Amino acid sequence: MISNLTLSQDVFNTPDICTKMKIMHAVDKSLDRVTISEICEKAGISRQTFYRHFKSKYDIPWWFSIFCRQFYLNEIGRTIDWRTGYYHHIRLIATERDFFRKSIQYSINTPFGQTIMPQNRKVVLLETLQSYRHVPVDHNMQFLVETFSKLECEVLNDWFRSDADPDLVVWTDDLVSLVPDRLYRALDIPQNV
Repeated sequence: MISNLTLSQDVFNTPDICTKMKIMHAVDKSLDRVTISEICEKAGISRQTFYRHFKSKYDIPWWFSIFCRQFYLNEIGRTIDWRTGYYHHIRLIATERDFFRKSIQYSINTPFGQTIMPQNRKVVLLETLQSYRHVPVDHNMQFLVETFSKLECEVLNDWFRSDADPDLVVWTDDLVSLVPDRLYRALDIPQNV
C-alpha cells in the first residue's frame, strides 16, 4: 500500500473515494449540528448516495482516519519504522485538519476516538506483532497494546481538534515518546539512512 502514495498514484481519485471525499467536504460544522439533508445538498448528492457510502454522518471521520491509516500508520512494524509511519500519517491526516476541527468539535453523540478507532488500531498492532513480527502476545503485551491504542488515538484526536499549528517533526517525536518500550522494540525496523 505504501507504494501507492510514494509513487504519486492518486489513491484518492477512485469514484468511490471521490464521492466519500465530496461528502466529507460538505460537512462545515459539528456533526451534532449538521443534518444529512444539509450534507447531501452541499455535496450535490442524493440521500441514497449518502447512505450507499456511510451508515451515519458520524462514520465520516472514522472512514477517513481508517482509510488513511492503511498507508503509513498500519505499516509501522511491517514495512516502515515508527518515526516514518507517524510522520507521514500525521502529514496525510493534516490535509483534512479543517474538517476534523469543524466536524468533531462538539460531538456528544459519538465521541470520536472512543469507539471504533482504538479498537481498529489494537487489531492492527496485534496482527503486526503476531503475523508480521512473530512476537508472542502475552498478558502484558496485550495490556500494552490495548492501553497504547487508546492513548495514541486520544492524543491524535486532541491535536487535530486543536488550534495548535501542526509541527510534523515535533508531533512525530512526541508520539514516538509515548510508545511503551517493549512495544516499540517489538515493532522496531531500522531506519534507512
